Amino acid sequence: MASVRQIEANRRNATRSTGPKSAGGKTRSSQNALRHGLARSAIGDPAETANFAVAIASGLGHGVTPASALALARSKFALLRLRRLRQDMLAGLLADPIPAGLKRLKALERYERYALAQQRRALRSLGTTEG
Repeated sequence: MASVRQIEANRRNATRSTGPKSAGGKTRSSQNALRHGLARSAIGDPAETANFAVAIASGLGHGVTPASALALARSKFALLRLRRLRQDMLAGLLADPIPAGLKRLKALERYERYALAQQRRALRSLGTTEG
């Protein structure tokens, strides 16, 4: 456990670490998570996703809820987008291999793991074990 002196020092330091002060800084920092768009919950055209969800539901038959079909459609579109982006990044690395490109490629794995987890959850909610 921290001592009283350490707690007081932490509180003093926290008063100096409050984030951006100007309106421009606040606007800029609010967009940090959306820099590349991979963390968005809804990716792609909502109408296209809804049509794909209807196709999934009709293809799997009765007992499929619209919400679970929509979740599966979203996860599939996210995976397609990530894989397309990976291909583009790999092609760029072949043309100009730079360490920053490798770092970005490695960071892409995080989003793919998340999309795969979403897909697994959606498939479980459908009652299937297909991948």
